[in-house]
Amino acid sequence: MRIEVEIGFSFKRSLDGAYRWLDLPETADVDAAIRAWADRYPHVKPRLLNEDGEIRRNVNALINGENVTLRDGFGTALEAGDRLTLLPPVGGG
Repeated sequence: MRIEVEIGFSFKRSLDGAYRWLDLPETADVDAAIRAWADRYPHVKPRLLNEDGEIRRNVNALINGENVTLRDGFGTALEAGDRLTLLPPVGGG
């Protein structure tokens, strides 16, 4: 299946135009998508995964505009045509 990827991190400028699309197995979840995407762009992998290979706690993910924490976290299943948005930590007051 093919999903759309949107990036809110500053490293977006270092990516080629192909970053916007990701082809995944039909059974993929958000975790698998982030890992596949990070494998495609190894120079940004440390911004998404920690030294143990786990998704960093400060990475925020949305599926079609809905935060995955409101669903099954990074285990949220994906469907063809979904839009995965990856955002950096947001702070402020």
